[in-house]
Amino acid sequence: MILQGIAHVHSRYSYDGCHDLAEIAAFAKARGLDFVLMSEHNRTLTDASMAAFVAECEALTRSVGVLMVPGIECEATPDYVHVLCYGVRTLITDRQVPGILAGVREAAGFAVLAHPIYREALGHVARAALDALDGFEVWNGKADGGAYPSDIAIRRLAEMRRTGSTLVPMAGADLHRLEAYPGITLHVTCRARNAADILAALGRRAYRVTGGSWSFAAIDPLREPPRSPRRLAAAAALDVRRRAKRMSAWLTRHGLPTPAPLAHAARRILK
Repeated sequence: MILQGIAHVHSRYSYDGCHDLAEIAAFAKARGLDFVLMSEHNRTLTDASMAAFVAECEALTRSVGVLMVPGIECEATPDYVHVLCYGVRTLITDRQVPGILAGVREAAGFAVLAHPIYREALGHVARAALDALDGFEVWNGKADGGAYPSDIAIRRLAEMRRTGSTLVPMAGADLHRLEAYPGITLHVTCRARNAADILAALGRRAYRVTGGSWSFAAIDPLREPPRSPRRLAAAAALDVRRRAKRMSAWLTRHGLPTPAPLAHAARRILK
């Protein structure tokens, strides 16, 4: 069977999430999605809140019909090196990538290096630790937009592949606000409709990623999208979005926050 879902999603269990888990489940259901791979930031989670998060995922899976897969996004050292721990149901607090990965293995989860190009996070992870990961996020909806993946991330993964890496190319929405959903979807071929089978299918590259203007199968040779006029337009739109976010942050720091209705409209337009 082929199941469709989204990965790298945050709810209010994350310090920067804006929606309850129930809102996310309803959002996925309305779009015909089968699963959501959650990735709550571990920074402010406790054992108690982690247990509540997992329990709520299970309850929503039963009541809504969308498979809500628990998971966390672990901050390593330095703190902009993040590891997505899909399928993990207990809190991991280790700040070193090898320790984080040990926790993921113990939980039978799936570990992905998130937004590896952001602040050159990739350069702060030793090759042995990289090789112990399962996936490498070549397409991050927040950093790269929903139209095309990152050229640089694809290039870096291709370089590692030439020296023996078996990391799978992953994509994630990095979703904090539903109105900013970038439309990046995973189409996973698996044996059964459960978290274990979905994660196993990711590991054997039995999936396809689709976005606004680009699609690739995990088994395809890695290649950068062509620099077509459509791609250049998407890159320009992404640059405008980044500049708008920087301006909004500057205004907030100086006590001049953007009015909520205007900010909401801008996020919808610039998502």
